[in-house]
Amino acid sequence: MILQLGKHQTTLSSVSQTDPIVLCASDDNYAKPLAVMLHSAASNLRTGFHLNVVLMDGGISDSSWMGLKETLIDLPVTIHVLRPDRDEVSDLGTSHHITHTAYFRLLAARLLPDSIDKVIYLDSDVLVKGDLMELWDKKLNGNYCLAAIDIACPFVDAYAAQKKLKSLKPSIPHLAAISPIPNWSELSLDGSAHYFNSGVMVLNLARWRDESIDQELLSCLRDNEKHVWCWDQYALNVVFAGQWGRLPSRWNQGVHVFEYPDEGCSPISQTEFIDMRDNPSLIHFTTEFKPWDFRPYHPLRGWFYDALDQTAFSGWRPKQPEFSLQAWWDRQCIGFIRKWVVNYRRVRGLFTK
Repeated sequence: MILQLGKHQTTLSSVSQTDPIVLCASDDNYAKPLAVMLHSAASNLRTGFHLNVVLMDGGISDSSWMGLKETLIDLPVTIHVLRPDRDEVSDLGTSHHITHTAYFRLLAARLLPDSIDKVIYLDSDVLVKGDLMELWDKKLNGNYCLAAIDIACPFVDAYAAQKKLKSLKPSIPHLAAISPIPNWSELSLDGSAHYFNSGVMVLNLARWRDESIDQELLSCLRDNEKHVWCWDQYALNVVFAGQWGRLPSRWNQGVHVFEYPDEGCSPISQTEFIDMRDNPSLIHFTTEFKPWDFRPYHPLRGWFYDALDQTAFSGWRPKQPEFSLQAWWDRQCIGFIRKWVVNYRRVRGLFTK
């Protein structure tokens, strides 16, 4: 395994596109899950192929770099490091677990050499169970990107979608958001269209460059600041509306899949839902409640620690925090609000045709 740390575009320009190129962004807060992501991606890669990783470094410490080197030393991986100018995105909103590093992906076409016309983008909080060559071999067909429907909020506006798909009625009480693009009508978008999750994408960098799409994405975030929900994902869904291709849902299993009582409440086909839930090719630890936090919340949390124990951070576990009445109360409120929303939507559904 060769680990290259630098900003040398000439080295990146010589990368073979026969092998998959993965783009990711991380700061030190995500160093351990980043190690899990890279180790799992390389370990499951088809024999005979090499993983080229372009890592946008948002501030990874020296000790974390040592852990990453040790983790990947015997795997077919080369890491090329870019350090974007944070000032380009410093005015954009952040909250919860999201820092400005999350916006670096929007700059990809400009920062990577022209010889790289596509990449697989992966968030750092994913566990890869499948062979990334399956994604690499998919045709872009002129789309800006390929991505999977967001299982937490699968439509631009769920009520608009329900008017076309009556079968959505059982799903709506369990969605994380009804309208992830709240001003969709003002933007002349199709409310019934699907909405994708930006944590796993195949990016068409050639088209991005041709259309200077980075500037359009950043302008979208700034022009619609008061409507932005889910940060960069808002802009990607607005700008790419009607011009993105769909990945199988098993390539982006979000935690919200476990919020649906059964496949009968699925907002996607039952067959695809079951495949994503029970046979994921990639597990995405979405929301701010991460499996590396002390309190368990994810049904597959054990899978994360099994994978972590294959890295240089083996044996690490979060320490139990001191008891906080405020934190306890916040957890109770979150649970109450979730139940209230589900029940409210169910009652509303009784009066909706």
